[in-house]
Amino acid sequence: REEKEAFRKIMRRMARFSGVEILTYCLMDNHFHILTRVPCREKFLRRFDEREGEPLGSGEERLLEHLTILYSKAYVDQVRQELAWMREHKMDADAAKFIDKYKRRFCNLSLFVKEVKERFSRWYNKKHERKGTLWMDRFKSVLVENGEALRTMAAYIDLNPVRAGLVNDPMDYRWCGYAEAAAGSKQARRGLCRVMEKPIDSWSDPSQES
Repeated sequence: REEKEAFRKIMRRMARFSGVEILTYCLMDNHFHILTRVPCREKFLRRFDEREGEPLGSGEERLLEHLTILYSKAYVDQVRQELAWMREHKMDADAAKFIDKYKRRFCNLSLFVKEVKERFSRWYNKKHERKGTLWMDRFKSVLVENGEALRTMAAYIDLNPVRAGLVNDPMDYRWCGYAEAAAGSKQARRGLCRVMEKPIDSWSDPSQES
């Protein structure tokens, strides 16, 4: 249980950082499924653009604030100092490359999954005093269209523990998106509302229920 809870926290945190939206998921003992929506990268990056009427550097400051989702304040302060040093020494091109290494990780499904697996592996290895990888194979991804195909995929994922004979109702398996939504998680409910093509947060609105 502790391992699955740690994985879920890492997965949610990485999703917030990378911009990947988790629609639903299921964590089993030896594998996991995640149904995601990857937003337009160009649109996502606009939040870090300079805006008219704001002080110079406000966009970059928003990016640094975004880094605190994943990194400590001390780490982000160090990044800020390194950028200031580069600009002081007329190394603007190097500063741009330095910033870009973070931006490249946004809205990238492969990097999202890779980092989730790596971060969980580090946590697991430290806890169990071991070394090495936990997953030998590269993850497999399938592109799913909106509508019935998306709903079918979401149901397939949430019903994994039922097919495995662990529970009779996915609501009773706490490490899947449906159970998390049923327990009151707003982010889990938003994901499933998007799958069902319902207004965001309509889960808790009785007038939206069929």
